[in-house]
Amino acid sequence: MRASPLSLWALCAACALWTPAFAVPGLPLPLQPLDLIALAGWPLLTLYCRRMTGLRLAAPLGLAACVLTSWSMVGGQPLVALWTVACALPFTALSAIALADITAREAFLRGFLMAATASALLFLAQIVIGAQALDFRTNIAFSLPPHYGRGFALFPEVSTFATHITMTIGVLLALLLHPGTRRRAALWAALFLFAGCLLFTRSTSVIVLAPLLVGVALQTTQTLSLRSLLIVMASSAVIAIVLTFFVSVFYADRLATNAADRSAAMRLASMLGGLSPLWSGELFGVGIGENHEVRLRAHQMARALGLNFGTLPTGVNSQIIGRIFEEGWPALLQMAVMVRAMFSRRTRHAARLSPATAALLTLGIGSLLTALLVTGYRGIYTNWLWIAVAAALAPRQTRSERHAPCPA
Repeated sequence: MRASPLSLWALCAACALWTPAFAVPGLPLPLQPLDLIALAGWPLLTLYCRRMTGLRLAAPLGLAACVLTSWSMVGGQPLVALWTVACALPFTALSAIALADITAREAFLRGFLMAATASALLFLAQIVIGAQALDFRTNIAFSLPPHYGRGFALFPEVSTFATHITMTIGVLLALLLHPGTRRRAALWAALFLFAGCLLFTRSTSVIVLAPLLVGVALQTTQTLSLRSLLIVMASSAVIAIVLTFFVSVFYADRLATNAADRSAAMRLASMLGGLSPLWSGELFGVGIGENHEVRLRAHQMARALGLNFGTLPTGVNSQIIGRIFEEGWPALLQMAVMVRAMFSRRTRHAARLSPATAALLTLGIGSLLTALLVTGYRGIYTNWLWIAVAAALAPRQTRSERHAPCPA
C-alpha cells in the first residue's frame, strides 16, 4: 500500500527528533533537520486542514495567541518569535493531525524507535571510542559543551539524550505490557539496549524521569487485577535494584563532589524564578525569548531559600516554565487545557484498547515530564510533542466523531 504524505511526514519528523544538534550543511542559518521538516509541513496543513477540529485546532491557535499576545504587549526577540510561529506551530499542528490518524501514528512510532536505536548505537560507540572522536554536533544554535567519558549521540548534551532514551524505554514498556502486543522478542532486545545506554549516561535525569515513566507505562496498560498487582510489585523491585546500582556505581562521583546537589539547587532556583510572573503582576510574561532575565530572579530565590550552586543558571531548566516566564498567564491556561485533555478518561480508555495508542500516550506524558522537569531548550521539538499528543488523543468534538469507535 502506498504511504500517504501525512505518514511520510510523521516518519521523517519522528526520526529527526533525535538529531537536534546536527545543523543542515550549506545553509546561512543553523537550522536542524526538523526545522526544515516543520517548514515543509505548511503545505500539508492546507491539504489536511479539514481534520483540524476541536483541540487539534485549538492547540496551534492557542500557541499562536500566547506568542502574539506576549509579543504585542511586552515585546521580545523577533527571531525567537519568528521561529515559534514558523516552526514550532506547524510541527504541533501537523503532529496532532498525524497522531490522530492510525496509519500515520504507527509510522511515527516506527520512525521514533528506529532513530532511537541508531542514536543508542552511536552513543555506545562514543562511550567505547570517545565522544570527542565521534562528535558530529554542528548546530551552533545550542550550547555544545564537551563531555569527557560520556556520550550524547546527536543531542546538545548528555541530559537531553538521557531524557529521550528514558521516554523510549517508557514506550517499549507500554508495548510490552499491553495485552494486544505481538512479536515481543525484538521489543525485549531493544529494551535491554536502551536500559544499558541509560545506565552509562550518568545523568540526573535518570533518577528524575525513569521511575515516573515506568509507573506511567504500568498505569496506561494495566487494569486492577492480581496479575497487574504482581507486575507492579515486580517492576518496583527491578526499579529499586537498578536505581541503587546506578547511584552506587555510576553516580557515586557526583554525590561525593556534591555535583548532584548543586544541579538540583540550580534547577529549583531557575524554575521558581521562572514562575515569578504569576505573582509579580506580569500578566503577559517578560517577553518572547527573554529567558536570560531569570538569572536575577533565580539568584533572589536561591538567597531566600539558602541554596548554593555556584554559577547562576543562564535560563529556566524547564521549557514549560520558560513559556510561563516569557508568555505569562495565557501560556499557563493554554497548557493547563492540554494537560487536562491528556489525562482524560477517554484517553486512558483508548490506550487500553490499542498498543500504539498506549505507547503514544506514554510518549506524550514523557514529553510533558521532560519539558516540565528537565529540558529548558526551546529548539528541542520533543518539548512541544506533548501538546500534539494531547490534541490527537483528546475526546472528539463533532457528533460524527463522538459516536465513532476508539482507535484500534
